[in-house]
Amino acid sequence: MQTTRLLIFGQFLIFTPLLISGCSKMSAEESKIREDFSSIPSDMPIEILGEIEFVSGLPRNIELNEGQSLSITATTQLDDTIQISLEYKSTKQSVGSLVTESYSEQRQFLLRPGMRCAQELGDDLAIVFRPRIIESDADTLP
Repeated sequence: MQTTRLLIFGQFLIFTPLLISGCSKMSAEESKIREDFSSIPSDMPIEILGEIEFVSGLPRNIELNEGQSLSITATTQLDDTIQISLEYKSTKQSVGSLVTESYSEQRQFLLRPGMRCAQELGDDLAIVFRPRIIESDADTLP
């Protein structure tokens, strides 16, 4: 009887993590991001943009989900930090319990080179990306 209980308990310990991980809709990458950026609410969707190459000071326009657009400008500073300027626009956005037909926000912040950042856009979306500054063709001309 004791042996049967131990076998059942052992099987429970073995299969429970498999069941839990099998039920998760979250990718390993998203799970790691949520661990690294714990301030992102667990029910907030994340758009993983990966590494984005920028020419310093020139904006990159990114279409997100339907009706959502993002303009990101990365500019190298004298101390080698990167100033990020975000402009987010959405045709429909919920802010708290209020749903608006048009929503926009802007923000600026600094990153050290190689850092990944996560930003919440309104109440409906978080983005994660790593900026990389590249030289423009104009910079390499003699």
